[in-house]
Amino acid sequence: MKWVLFLGLLGFLFAGSAHAENRQRVFATYPQTASALTLRRTSADFAEGRALLFGVDGVPRSFATASVYLRSAAAQHYAPAQTLIGLMYAKGDGVMQDDRMALQWYRLAAQQGYARAQINLGDMYAEGHGVSSDLVRAYAWYANARANSMLGSLSYRDASGRIANLNSRMTPAQISAAQRLIAERQAERQTSKR
Repeated sequence: MKWVLFLGLLGFLFAGSAHAENRQRVFATYPQTASALTLRRTSADFAEGRALLFGVDGVPRSFATASVYLRSAAAQHYAPAQTLIGLMYAKGDGVMQDDRMALQWYRLAAQQGYARAQINLGDMYAEGHGVSSDLVRAYAWYANARANSMLGSLSYRDASGRIANLNSRMTPAQISAAQRLIAERQAERQTSKR
């Protein structure tokens, strides 16, 4: 009987035109509720967008609809969604192929420390897509990706393989310049955390 009364009270609080006002009062009192709902929505949008982009779990591919869901998640600064939007631009999936736009989306996610975006950004610099080819910057992005990956993970292995490939193509002076760039970025991150 108590549960029926409780549910009735909840229904009353969130019913009718007062719903939005009551919800705002609850969110003001318990802000973690609002952020948890936003995170849940962002994760759901990303999952739906990813499924539509790649056609997984029996979902038919739809680039246009995937873009809507991924942009919704990316608007919440969700790095995996930003990375997939970058991938869409890099490949021209559902959007006009545009390396500069891919670079911008990858950079947004990479600056948050997302390893897959850092690898993709390194690839853009290594291959000269959307930017001038710059092996020093590519090396630095791969090293950041490896540092942001769990040992043995796919991202760690991908970044390590790319670094090994670049080591054979770069001069010792270029490798030293890349290591200085990595140290500068680490110092900037430490300063910004304070």
